Parts: sequence; structure tokens; C-alpha cells
Amino acid sequence: MSAGVCIMNKNAIALAADSAVTIGNHKTIFNSANKLFALSDKAPIGAIIYSNVEMQYIPMEIILKQFKLYLGDIVFPELKDYFNSFIKFLLEKENLFHFNNTESAFVKGIYISLLNGLKNDYESEIRSKIEEKGKNLTQKELIAIARKVTKQTIDYVEMLPNNKNVSLSSYISKTYSTDIADYISANFTWIADDMRTDLINSVCKVFDKVFYRAGFVGLAFAGYGEDDIFPKMLHINISGIINHQVVYTIIEEVCLSEINTAAITPLAQKDVMQTFLYGINDELINALKMDIPQQITTAFTGIDSSFFADNKKNEVENTIVAAAGPIIQNIIYTAQRNYMIPMINSVAILPVEELSLLAESMIHITSIRRKVALDDNVGTVGGPIDIAIITKADGFQWLRQKSISK
Repeated sequence: MSAGVCIMNKNAIALAADSAVTIGNHKTIFNSANKLFALSDKAPIGAIIYSNVEMQYIPMEIILKQFKLYLGDIVFPELKDYFNSFIKFLLEKENLFHFNNTESAFVKGIYISLLNGLKNDYESEIRSKIEEKGKNLTQKELIAIARKVTKQTIDYVEMLPNNKNVSLSSYISKTYSTDIADYISANFTWIADDMRTDLINSVCKVFDKVFYRAGFVGLAFAGYGEDDIFPKMLHINISGIINHQVVYTIIEEVCLSEINTAAITPLAQKDVMQTFLYGINDELINALKMDIPQQITTAFTGIDSSFFADNKKNEVENTIVAAAGPIIQNIIYTAQRNYMIPMINSVAILPVEELSLLAESMIHITSIRRKVALDDNVGTVGGPIDIAIITKADGFQWLRQKSISK
């Protein structure tokens, strides 16, 4: 895991990243990883990586430093051109990085991740039913559960957003459907024969969807194109290459202008930074979106229907549940008004040195939280903090770097 941040105003960009890297599901944590990079000696552009430090078994540090050599003296009109050049570079250098040799393992990791979710749903549903009934389930009940959770996985894949950057399902079906079928036959004997084909088809379809459960490299490009007077940031999730197609999704693009004068973009473990900056974080907002309607429904279950006019209980319940949306939106609006907007207004006028100090502080408070709080993320942010400033005139400048290599 990681923590990174990109803070921009019209004068400069401040980038900061921690150095922690987690190995083997928190079994080992090292505090020496490089996650912040200068991408050019000629152009004012840098990058932060987070989540995985490898793409398809190749360290991202190697890939990005080779990309820097590939760029050489080239400069582009816009920031996005550098990312497009990076995608081109990955495809041209497939053999250098041996992506073709690791494709099958990469593909297997994706479909196993999806199918592990199905297995977990099946086992969880069985445990829940046993607790409910207080006895072991019959074969008929087990079959019903198997059909239910298999259909849920098929429906889940259908609901995932399409990844417009790739078209892989036909290739996956042609090349790997036998491997997928063999894996299902060996590990999912409880799946009915008449659903097996539909499940295999869904597994192939997931490669055309936005699905990163098997892991990804978070990548943020920040800087200036030749024609940019104000800074920009491009945030991408990228996982690998299949059949000469780079599997990636653009998460967001942040562009400053005369009107949009500042931006703070936390990366990776965002909850602590968001709470400090905005008074609330995405994790809490998503929990409220789920919990408030559930609490209302639970409360209505215990209310006698005689308190309502004929057939009006459900209508009243649905009306109150619908009100949860505006309540949450008002919470978000209040957080923006009282926390985010004052902070953005301040960042817009910060001198370059103060901009870098704020970026460092965002990583530092996240690191403190991960050291003190005994939760699943303990120790996952830490080590030296690398800090860089990028300006249009002076380019990429290190303010603090644990490694002397650039």
C-alpha cells in the first residue's frame, strides 16, 4: 500500500510520496520503495506510483526510468501526450519487459480473483443458512445456494462498467477458455453443468470490464505540456498487457485554469488526508449511503402495519429511504463549504515552499495514523517522504529524495 498526494496551484505542483511497500499480505513491510519519479530532463513532468510497485512482474521503477530514456529530449504540447507516449512505449517494449512471457500468469490472476469472490460468496451463504436453520443443509438447499451465487457473479460481471480502452473477451475466450473451464471443474465441483458455460463466458467478459480486484498500479502523471501555462494531473490505473493491448483506466484528469486555481488530490490511502482536508472521507460517505437506508428498513420492519393506512406502510418506507440521498448530499455540501473550499482557497495563494510543506504534512499525518491505529492498514504508510516541486520555468526539482539515483 502507499500514500501519495499531488497539490497544485497556478504557480507550481507539489508531489509527495511515502516509501512503504507491503509484501505478502502485510507479512513484511519495507520502507525503502521509490514511488516518486522525474520523467524527463527536458520537460517539467513527474509521476507518482502507488498500490502495486510492479506491473506484470516488472518493477515500475525500471519501467519509468526506461521511459525517461525513451523520451530523451522529446517534449509534447499537452500532459496527456506524455501518457499516450507511455502507452506506446509499453507496447513497443513488450519484448524488453517480457510481458508476452507473463501474459498467461497475468490472465490467470484476474480470473482466479473473480472466481475466488464466487467461492467466498458460496461459503458465506452456506454459513449464514446453517446459522439461520441451526442444522446442516440438505443437498437440495446446497444446489439452490450454488445456483444463486453463480448467477450473482454472472450478473455482477454484466453490471461492471465497460473498459473502452480494450477489447479482449474474444481473445480470452479463444486462448484461455479451456484453462478457465479446467480451473472451474477442478475447484468448483458444486457449480451446475447448465450454468458452467454461462460462467465461463462471464469470466471472459470481465476482461472487457473495469475490474482491478487482482491488483493494479496507480499512476499519476503531473506537470506541464509545452502549450500548458497552468499545471495538470492525469490519474490512471494500469494493470498490464494482454494481446498487445494495455489494460488501463483513466480515473481523473485535473486541469487548473484562470478560474480553477487550485487542487489537492490524495492518492492511494486517501481516508486520512480527505478527513483532514474535507472533514469527511469517501469511505465514510459510502458507508452512510448503505447504512442509512438499511437502518430505515430495519426500523420499519418492527413497526406494526396497523399504524398506517391500508397498504401505505411500504409507500411511507420508500419515501423516507429516498430521503437518505438528499441527507447525504447535504452532509457532503456542508463538508465542502466548511472544510474543502477554505482549504482550496488557501492553497491557491500558497508560495511554492508552503505548497511542498503541505504535501509533506499530508503524507506525515497518514503515516502517523497507520502507526497508531491498530487496524488492517497498520504500518502500510511510512518511511522517508520524497518531495518534489514542478514549475513551468524550472521544471522538476527534488526538495527531498532518499535515493541519490534520478
